[in-house]
Order: sequence, then C-alpha cells, then structure tokens
Amino acid sequence: MPKVLCIDDDATVLELQKSLLETKGYTVLTAPDGPTGVALARTNCLDAVVLDFKMPGMDGSQVAEVLFKEQPNLPVVICTGYFDAAPEWLKWFAAAFVEKGEGPSVLLSAVEELIAKKKVFGPASHAA
Repeated sequence: MPKVLCIDDDATVLELQKSLLETKGYTVLTAPDGPTGVALARTNCLDAVVLDFKMPGMDGSQVAEVLFKEQPNLPVVICTGYFDAAPEWLKWFAAAFVEKGEGPSVLLSAVEELIAKKKVFGPASHAA
C-alpha cells in the first residue's frame, strides 16, 4: 500500500488531505510543521510527500531542500496558494504543484500520477 506524508501547519487542511488519501487506499502520515515532516521522512519509506509551501518556522521550500538532498527520487507535491512566491529552483524540482482551493480531485490526481510513475520508473531512495 503506498505511503504518503502530508505536511501542513493548518490542522483542517491536514485532516482533509489525510481523509481524502485514505479513502483511496493510501497509508497517510501527517506532520503539523516542517521539522516533524523531515523527521518522518527520514524514518519512513515514503512514496510521495504533499507539502504546504507557506508555513511558519521551517517553510515548504526549506523542507523541500532537505528532502531533495536526502531523497532526490522522492516525489514532492507542493500544495500552495502562493505559487508566485515559490523560488524558481522549487518550481523546477517539485514533482507537481497544486493550488490550494483547486479541489480535492486535483490533489488526488497529482498524487496518483506520481505514484503510478514511481511504479514504472522504480522506487525512490529511502532513509534507513
């Protein structure tokens, strides 16, 4: 069963993402902030990460930078209402961008597509 990590400082958004992905059969881990998300990514074999861009403290670009360095093949979906504020490097390296407010089907499609590609092209590098 594919495992997805959702990282968002908004508890309501996090619960909605978790419920949506679990109804489609995914195992979902959640993190309310960047440091917790990085710790979970380091200790779990993940198939994808759904990452909020705008968070206090360690924001989405900082989390993504750590993930890309440590697990370069792990697909990261950036979920944001601030696409224009995202740094250019993040736009190039993120597997997908989803605008908050586009609806659950857009997020679900992005995650399903990335996991399907991963099955075709091979697993991501995982931390021990």
